[in-house]
Amino acid sequence: MGQCAVQTQNVPSKTAASLRLVQGNKAASAAALPLPTEIIVLGVILSTLQILDGILTGIGMSQYGTGMEGNILLRSLMSVIGYIPALVLVKGASIALIALLCQQATKISWLKPAFYGVIALYVMAAVVPWTYILIADFLA
Repeated sequence: MGQCAVQTQNVPSKTAASLRLVQGNKAASAAALPLPTEIIVLGVILSTLQILDGILTGIGMSQYGTGMEGNILLRSLMSVIGYIPALVLVKGASIALIALLCQQATKISWLKPAFYGVIALYVMAAVVPWTYILIADFLA
């Protein structure tokens, strides 16, 4: 089994970082493209919404049962493995996918507008409805 080493090179913050994989006397280089701040912020917002939706959905499931879940695929998964494991699995996979899409956002031009659309969709179709239901129930 050969030995490998990774070398990084310090570069000014406005240029791409350099990564070198060294195996034996062979070296391969790959330039890492820096992610724009806007993409990072959108990814963090979308990941936070996933977590918030998971928490609100979990509270809703504990109070009303899995029949309140609007997504039939998620509801089916909840009935098989339970609502908490299903939420952890689905939300974890969603956050992993968000991270992957953030990495691709510099290469795929429509991803940034799609992030804005998905954020709006999550706020309007998931977070606001669950918040309304839970607050209305709490105040009743």
